[in-house]
Amino acid sequence: MSSNEKIGFLLIHGFTGTHFEMIPLEEFLTDRGFSVRNITLPGHETTEEDLTTKKWTDWVEFAQLKLDELSNKCKKVFVVGLSMGGTITLLLGARNKDVAGIITLAPVYKAPDWRMHLLSIPLVHYVYPRYKNEESGWEDLEALSTHKSYEHYPIKSVSELYKMLKETKKQVKNIQVPILIIQSKKDLSVPDKHAKLIYSNVNTTDRQLVWIENGGHVIPKDAGRQQMFETIDSWLKGRL
Repeated sequence: MSSNEKIGFLLIHGFTGTHFEMIPLEEFLTDRGFSVRNITLPGHETTEEDLTTKKWTDWVEFAQLKLDELSNKCKKVFVVGLSMGGTITLLLGARNKDVAGIITLAPVYKAPDWRMHLLSIPLVHYVYPRYKNEESGWEDLEALSTHKSYEHYPIKSVSELYKMLKETKKQVKNIQVPILIIQSKKDLSVPDKHAKLIYSNVNTTDRQLVWIENGGHVIPKDAGRQQMFETIDSWLKGRL
């Protein structure tokens, strides 16, 4: 096993998304000889109905399992997550003090959509079962044409995301590992204050916040991906 193969990366996609949105980053890391696991979270890449049967803990526990598997094979492991995958990455970073570092891409930290605040209404999912997944803010239209995700956000599943966010706010202060936060200036899905709050609340001095100039929310696929690659490459040089 080469020296780079002993360094692992766990990649975690976003809410209602697929592992395909992380493939450009997977290829970038694989080309450098790293061991990469690009996972598919429970309830994703199946059906919206299947997603509604999953709890937020199912997503985190599955990611933890894959992290453990990768850690058994590699000397160092980094966790990288997009959007909700970034939220899961924060939880893993708080829980696993031995990870080499975490990278969050457009991480969700607070309720990004006003409809999340309706979730406290009892049985709201019966009268408002889902809402449209609006793919907005893309600059690379060719990349958008190949993007895959569920057409709707099931309210039951959004409720689970909301629970995850509340737990993340409690746990973020326990993050002591190196962290790189990457956020697009043109993200229409997650406000930039999320990245700023995470940066302010983690309990590590080894923290960096980088703003991507181009592209929208799905950073690994959109027009800002090259800047993302360069940022990650530079950040890793001091931590391998």
